[in-house]
Amino acid sequence: MNWTEVFQSVSKHDVSLADAFSALSISRVGQGHKDVRLVHESAKLYGKALKELQLALFDPERMYSDHILMACMLLGLYEVFEGPAFNSRSWVSHATGAARLIQLRGARRHQTWNSHHPFLASRIPTIYAAILQRKATYLATEEWRTIPWEFQHRTYFDRMVDLGTFIPGILEKFDILQEYDVDTTAELAALLEECSELQRKMNKWRDGTKKGALPRIVEHDPAEQSAYPFATDLWFENHLFVHARLVYHTCSLALSQVGNEILQSLYLRDQKRLKTMDAPFEELFDADGQAANVCRCVTYCLQPEMGAWGANIINFPANLALAYYQKTGNTAAINWLEKAFQSTKSRGLHVENVFDVILPSLRDRDDQMQFLKRESSTESSDSSEDSPASNPSVVSHTLSQHSLSSNATTIFVYEDPAKDYDTGYEPD
Repeated sequence: MNWTEVFQSVSKHDVSLADAFSALSISRVGQGHKDVRLVHESAKLYGKALKELQLALFDPERMYSDHILMACMLLGLYEVFEGPAFNSRSWVSHATGAARLIQLRGARRHQTWNSHHPFLASRIPTIYAAILQRKATYLATEEWRTIPWEFQHRTYFDRMVDLGTFIPGILEKFDILQEYDVDTTAELAALLEECSELQRKMNKWRDGTKKGALPRIVEHDPAEQSAYPFATDLWFENHLFVHARLVYHTCSLALSQVGNEILQSLYLRDQKRLKTMDAPFEELFDADGQAANVCRCVTYCLQPEMGAWGANIINFPANLALAYYQKTGNTAAINWLEKAFQSTKSRGLHVENVFDVILPSLRDRDDQMQFLKRESSTESSDSSEDSPASNPSVVSHTLSQHSLSSNATTIFVYEDPAKDYDTGYEPD
């Protein structure tokens, strides 16, 4: 979503929102042009906005306002882009905290344009965090899959995300069943069928993609072909298509892994039952293929034109693929991904191995205020002679005076991409 448009459409900004927007905008300018002074200025504004947000959440008149929700989202996004300067483990905490704020606001508070779009922006980070934590999310409930759309259009992307909301709950169910001392063969078989049906629905969504929106298969850079374990890359017409496809591959990878774990558990318990189940499990739960397709999107996402936004949307998918390859022992894939991460960091963008860094510390994180990551369509431009403060007009002037930097700019598409999808394939 385009946070600049959202910000400009809101009148009488809460001070926390103004400071959050300024911090994010100035940090992108500073990072895009290696201006340490601006990055430091953005950090000051970040701290100021964070303090204001904490105060607002204890103020009954402010805590449920759309401005506070937007500020929460923007500060989470700032943390993603500047993560290593503060705490590279923070995005899960941000996603969890923002999800809690949205849940407390209630589904009906996310029906208008100003509140619905931040809600949409929160869903993918919430799902990714829930997959990491293997805990069901409130987003999978009927209330949260229907009420926010009573007055809003549900896009093809929304429908894919709807399906993704069920995956964390499946992971949690499997973990619970594994802990039981009693025989849970029947329950595991039922859960396997649930996984199969969900993957079929996601595949149906994928099959609705029209030719013009399909990724193109292109040859990888010949200079590094020898070290590239996936033969070809996937290339897309725009950022909307790659993001949607990444969500599909990421959710399918997570579901395939748990599906295969259930199959293994059932095999050890009741081989006869498996033989009676008529389903192409190997084709449905193709974890290796899904992980490879995530990796084939990495080059597109990390091209300079995608800027920090590209690194943001590939972060979790690539790390989920990396964790899978570490588990299966694919050394070539591991080495290539780690090299890609290091290359990204050297350009001032941050992609962290969340599985190595975040998981051991999750139980120790209990901050009062937590936020989340999401893509931003406000990227870098050049630095200014004056130090911008939290005045939105000053920020707008700062950004508009200078040309956009090619290594920190995302080209955003404003048309509805639903025209590139066949509604006849929409999952039920």
